[in-house]
Amino acid sequence: MRAITALIFSMVILISTQTCGVAAPEAIILCREGQATATLVLSATATVQAQEAAETLQSYIARMSGVTLPIARENDGVTGSRIFIGPGTSVSERGVNVPSGVTYQMKEEGFVIKTVGQDLILAGNEDWNYQGTTYAVFHLLEQLGCRWFFPGEFGEVIPTKKTLTVPPMDLVSRPDFRFRNLWYAGWMPAEAPDQERLRVWYQRNKLMSLAMSLPGDGSISQLAPAATYFESHPHLYALGKDGERHQEMLCMTEPEAVRIGVETIITYFREHPDAYTFGFAPPDGYPLCYCERCTAALPGFMGKGYGDPSLSDLWFRFANAVATEVYKEFPERWVLTNGYSNRVRLPESIREFSPNLGIQSAVIQACSIHRIGDPKCWQRQTYQQILNRWTDALDFVFVYDYDPGKAVDNLPFPALHNLRHDMPYFKERGLAGFWTEGSNSWMVTHLNYYVRAKLMWDVEADVDALVRDYCEHFYGLAAKPMEQYIWTLEDAVESTTIHTTWGRLVPWKTILAPVQDRLERLMAKAESRADSPVYAARIAIMRQVHDHMMAYVTMESALEEADWKGAIASIDRMFALRDAVTAVEPGLLPNTPDWAKDFRSTMEWHRTRYEGLAAKAGGAEGELIAVLPRTWSFKKDPKDMGVIYQWYLPENTEGWAPIDTTRYWEAQGHADETGWGYWGKAWYRTAFDVPKDRADNTVMLTIGPAYNGADHDRGIWVWINGRLVDWEMDRHHRLGYHDVRTPIHVDITADMKPGEENTVAVLVHTNTPGRNPRGGLHGRSFLWTPKTP
Repeated sequence: MRAITALIFSMVILISTQTCGVAAPEAIILCREGQATATLVLSATATVQAQEAAETLQSYIARMSGVTLPIARENDGVTGSRIFIGPGTSVSERGVNVPSGVTYQMKEEGFVIKTVGQDLILAGNEDWNYQGTTYAVFHLLEQLGCRWFFPGEFGEVIPTKKTLTVPPMDLVSRPDFRFRNLWYAGWMPAEAPDQERLRVWYQRNKLMSLAMSLPGDGSISQLAPAATYFESHPHLYALGKDGERHQEMLCMTEPEAVRIGVETIITYFREHPDAYTFGFAPPDGYPLCYCERCTAALPGFMGKGYGDPSLSDLWFRFANAVATEVYKEFPERWVLTNGYSNRVRLPESIREFSPNLGIQSAVIQACSIHRIGDPKCWQRQTYQQILNRWTDALDFVFVYDYDPGKAVDNLPFPALHNLRHDMPYFKERGLAGFWTEGSNSWMVTHLNYYVRAKLMWDVEADVDALVRDYCEHFYGLAAKPMEQYIWTLEDAVESTTIHTTWGRLVPWKTILAPVQDRLERLMAKAESRADSPVYAARIAIMRQVHDHMMAYVTMESALEEADWKGAIASIDRMFALRDAVTAVEPGLLPNTPDWAKDFRSTMEWHRTRYEGLAAKAGGAEGELIAVLPRTWSFKKDPKDMGVIYQWYLPENTEGWAPIDTTRYWEAQGHADETGWGYWGKAWYRTAFDVPKDRADNTVMLTIGPAYNGADHDRGIWVWINGRLVDWEMDRHHRLGYHDVRTPIHVDITADMKPGEENTVAVLVHTNTPGRNPRGGLHGRSFLWTPKTP
């Protein structure tokens, strides 16, 4: 029999004896062998929430047992076992204190489940937007064996039991975090039915949306609406580099902007007495005002990829000035802003923050693979330092995070190891909660959201037990190999020295190579143990997700061999698997929406890129001459002396070492134990032959993409046979954009030596490690000659 411990649900079940003349609580039989033995009872003044909760409980009991329990009112004279749902007179008469009320601290949420004699109380705080009674009902249903691992019917597990019994219970439950929000950002399709399924899943797993004014990107516009002020007060708005005022951002040193912002917020709180927050933030990106006062006020802090130069001192002086004035009239209301993009750091020049100022900390620049404070990840150590300082400085801090926090490739994002470690830390730091940017791709995040929900309510929930419970409920006799599969994948990610952030490419082959064979064996074992069509269908979905992941690894192997057509075939295999899974259940492994297909990490972007290379290497655009070696010579140039000493010449042989050009240099040991990589300049060099019969042809050398510095118009230089050559620049390169994923194409016709050995040297310049702390070549290079149109 499958064991489900009370610890999984943080339940405290007390079987007490009779005291003070009150009957000892007894186990309550809801139904027995097809007959109702209890009544659901609502108070005479039951809220809509309580009524819907009663109907929900009635519906699920009917689904489990085939019995429909009657619903009555407390003044109907009901006898026998009664299940009181929601606060009311009968609940109060039984001495049960139900959480209630709301203050600006928003810490009053909670519910009780208590047995009194042969009665059971299910009631919670229903004030404001609290869902206490609803959560009490779903908590009980979980105790009876129901589960909602994923949205919709696919993720629901409802047991069949002719007799349903509730043991004596005495539980008061409150969440560890006030805000437990997850939303679909749109990187994967999420239509209205998907949003509704998410809403329902929210309720069943005790999540709470942020029904308040939030500091969303661009919300600063509401402080001084452009429609009201832009024409008459242009000085309120940020001055752009172009010398024009821009209405999407305010000038942060303009006193009148502060005054008008304060008036806007005070007016809002006067007109909305039930509102507890007002949020505002700059637009997305790296907003600045280039007026003399604002630029002079920037302290010039740079580095770590935090949107240089840091805007924190200027921005938070503005936000703090607004909050200080609002506090004088509304000390019990919060003014919220965000610490995102170029405002991640704490300001160094503010002596004291207003008590009502709160922050949404959104560190998109931090590695998402490793846990907070991980000794092998300097980015997560830095994240911890920043969050520690924010929670020391302010009383209201909540986190905006990303799950999945990687490339938009629809590969799995195992994060249970992080959640298990990080959630207790967040509670210890007094975090208010989370606004998680999620995705309607539930086989990518898999158990992340379910485990998040449990830990956000109770950070002491046993993650191992939650995973085991999931496997037992979802996969039957295949539970053990599926559980081992989950943790094998988690362990591979947790132990890797690879680092990534949201939207960045992940070298999955490097991470998965040590466990690839084990994962395949475990998946095959799970398939062989499927003991019902339902379990077999679920395992079949996991098999397709597994094969999708392995197809990506196969793609990487093809790229290592310069097999562009093989890489395309692997991508097409991935698309076919996505279609197959989507045909069974949308929202598990979807295809990229049209608007995002060109984003540089989607599989559609990958395919377009490799089609272009295949066209040059023997396709419609060109004829392949030769693929250059995968391994080149490599030499660091920390003192920037290589050009002076002509390291591009083959006779300079001292200090060179072999390097794989399909992996950036940090992934090959050029980083310390925290992942802090070498930065600055480094050289690649190799020899190649140009056939003698190509003397009259135009010959192009395509060099694999290179991670290089964003602060330079050109972070890559190329020498052919000792001569610095120009190369074809695409739009991104011409703009000095940090284009780290696009190969470069060099016309070597004038400098090549047909029939002889030739030398190519590539100098790469990277900045200090930041959001994408990688350097060097990460793709094969090849020679080709263009075809005549």
